[in-house]
Amino acid sequence: MDEIYNDCTKCYKLCNAIYFQHKFIDWTSGNNDIDKLIQATQLLSHKNVKVALELIPYHRLDDIKYIDENKFGKVYKANWIDGCIFRWSIYKRDWIRHQNMVVKLESLNNLKNVKFGFINKIRKDHEFYGITQDPETGNYLIVLKDICEKCNNVCNVIHFQNNFENWTSGNNDIDKLIQDTQLSSHNETTHVLEWIPYDRFYSIEYIKENKLGKVYRANWIDGCIWYWEEITQNWKRNDHMFVILESLNTPKIFTLELINKV
Repeated sequence: MDEIYNDCTKCYKLCNAIYFQHKFIDWTSGNNDIDKLIQATQLLSHKNVKVALELIPYHRLDDIKYIDENKFGKVYKANWIDGCIFRWSIYKRDWIRHQNMVVKLESLNNLKNVKFGFINKIRKDHEFYGITQDPETGNYLIVLKDICEKCNNVCNVIHFQNNFENWTSGNNDIDKLIQDTQLSSHNETTHVLEWIPYDRFYSIEYIKENKLGKVYRANWIDGCIWYWEEITQNWKRNDHMFVILESLNTPKIFTLELINKV
């Protein structure tokens, strides 16, 4: 049987608040104060779904790693399988989401602090998605994402930063230089460098030699970054690009000055 949705008394039509309200009976955190707070944010989400918090099932978080400890307790990094809400689908009658998001989990040791003032304080430095509970310990954790201090939102820098631990060139100087370019990529990716796995090139052909060494032509399977795609939570790329590979026989000369010269 199809669900029947009544129009919102504020919007005079169906809105986010109504869609959330219909699902109130489907979940509980086990704590009335947390439930009421989450529901209150959802009832304020008429035109802006970003103001809504969710109760996030712990089993929808994977690859959980301890990274730090702050005044509230332990901090973890995790992959949120479903990801945060993007918009309501009238065809699926469900939320469309930004899947497989990298998020932070921070311990919530004092439940008395969970009020609107607490939410606003967190949102000064983070995107705040909701609350989850570790079934083994019973501890509640807040689910959030760092925002860039310069941009005051989740920009390219944050996406690159979340991936730093997943690659290395094997040379600290090269790693640092690549990361420095990525940490300057707030609004555009044109001047960003990447560590590119050699097996992502094919049809490699020698074409000439210059003062630095041999020069090759190749096809880069993935291609350079175009922009961050919110739905897939990954970089959109210009795939299958023809590129030039030039030897770098002296890594010590690999500096920002050389990059600008190139």
